Amino acid sequence: LVPAAALSWHRVELPAGLNKQAQRVQAALQGVLEDRLLDDSEHMHLALQADWANNPRPWVAACDRAWLSAHLQALEQAGLTVHRIVPELSPGTPDSPVQLTALGDADTGWLWVSHPERGVWGQPWPALRPAGLATHERLGLSESEQATASLQAEPGAVALATELLGSGVRLMPPAQHWLTALAGDWDLAQFELRANARSRQLKNWQRTASSLWYSPTWRPARWGFWLLLAAQLVGLNAWAWKTRADWQAQQSSWAQVLRETFPKTTLVVDAPLQMGQQVERLRQGSGQLGADDLEAMLAALGQALPPGLAAPRQWAYQTGQMRLQDFQPDAAQQQALTQSLSALGYAWRTQGDGWLMTAQAQAKP
Repeated sequence: LVPAAALSWHRVELPAGLNKQAQRVQAALQGVLEDRLLDDSEHMHLALQADWANNPRPWVAACDRAWLSAHLQALEQAGLTVHRIVPELSPGTPDSPVQLTALGDADTGWLWVSHPERGVWGQPWPALRPAGLATHERLGLSESEQATASLQAEPGAVALATELLGSGVRLMPPAQHWLTALAGDWDLAQFELRANARSRQLKNWQRTASSLWYSPTWRPARWGFWLLLAAQLVGLNAWAWKTRADWQAQQSSWAQVLRETFPKTTLVVDAPLQMGQQVERLRQGSGQLGADDLEAMLAALGQALPPGLAAPRQWAYQTGQMRLQDFQPDAAQQQALTQSLSALGYAWRTQGDGWLMTAQAQAKP
């Protein structure tokens, strides 16, 4: 959190299309603000508001780069990770009223003005006490701006704020405005500080990983991790061994059934397939029709044809498959054919400009 006294605020007009040239934004800001800053712009850290690309005159916050870098380095050395850099006070939105924030106590506190058009500035309480000028004049505000301003004060400054600003001062808990600042969308970690933040975060991750790997404090956790990993590996190997043993037992059972059913089988490669082939040979040897024979398929098609639908005149047969051409059933007839053939053990579907009827044992999904 950057103190309000360490920041200055400026509204700028940036060249059109600058948001598409990210590498030029910092140089453009330094050029625009060169005549407005008391110090050399190269020695100042600059940061744009979050939605600057959609704002014709965005706000820019400026502070001393060396001062900010020194504080960030001190936080890093203390083991604290900086995820975001937030201004203590910032200008409000264009439709928000002027915000007056009284901080501290009557001797050392400040009265801060957050103006949606003019930025953020403040005065110490002693500078506001002398008679001669009205409070709004000492603050650089018009009488109407003070009258419509939102007033808030910490406990130590409520009495003085009420005396100088009148009634309507809202009491806020100490440092409540810090929470308000954190809830905003400002982040001063831009340009070189954004790259430095990523580098600091990487270093913190490396430091954490090194501590987890080498620190004696984490030795029990490391042992627990390795034991858990070893248990997982042993469990996976045991599960794989059991699965393979079950599969081999099933293969042996199928092979035994094949040899017992067809004793002439000498070599078993795929027991279910070989058994199906042997059954087919027996069926053919006995003269029985199978579901994939032409006669059986024609009989099933004739049985499944809906009333009023003529039988197809052109067809081509291949074992277990029959292709039909010049066959044009309507939607209801197609549905009836599909249901009837399915009940008889056949699949029915379109193929190109014709139809394909297959025995379900050979039907493709």
